Amino acid sequence: MPDLEPISSPTAVKIVDAASHLFLQRGYKAVSINDIIRAADVTKPTLYYYFADKEELFVQMGLRVLQEMGARLTAAASAPGGTIARLRALAAVLMDDRDRDMRMMRHEMAEHLGPANRNRLARAFFTHLFMPILGVMEEGVANGTLGHFPPVTLANLFLSVSEACQDFAGDSRMAVWAAESGIPAQISPISPEEMVDLFLYGTSPR
Repeated sequence: MPDLEPISSPTAVKIVDAASHLFLQRGYKAVSINDIIRAADVTKPTLYYYFADKEELFVQMGLRVLQEMGARLTAAASAPGGTIARLRALAAVLMDDRDRDMRMMRHEMAEHLGPANRNRLARAFFTHLFMPILGVMEEGVANGTLGHFPPVTLANLFLSVSEACQDFAGDSRMAVWAAESGIPAQISPISPEEMVDLFLYGTSPR
């Protein structure tokens, strides 16, 4: 999978780190090559030595984020204690990455990348993010811990619930919107254990 592996040169990593911060703070369109050059403290020829354009920088950012997250999800998927313990370990990884908003990254990917680069990142999402979760769902269905839904459906649902629960963080968009609108909303963080309970049991009393 050479085209799914992020670049590893120290100078290139420095540039990608600077670009990542800008992309995740402002979005793809609002960031210019000059912004990245200034943030990385490199020259334009140096940047273009490693990267063809801004799109390639965004792809490299996504590959790095997904590879790092995938390594942690893979470890969580083999945590001791059975399926529910592994679901909680997966949830802890997913909910620990609020500053790496996967929904925003997928939106920007669909909006601004060409077909070839969209495909590269889509395959990286599937390989690094989805597959470790799918493995735990397959295990849970096989041993009777989880219900009769297909493991692919359960993996998709698990990801969706984890992303929704990120909106209950104190600095989340939902909390900011509530504060800005003057609505006295009491938004309390949801723990990984609570997120797994929501996934398994919904709002029904246990």
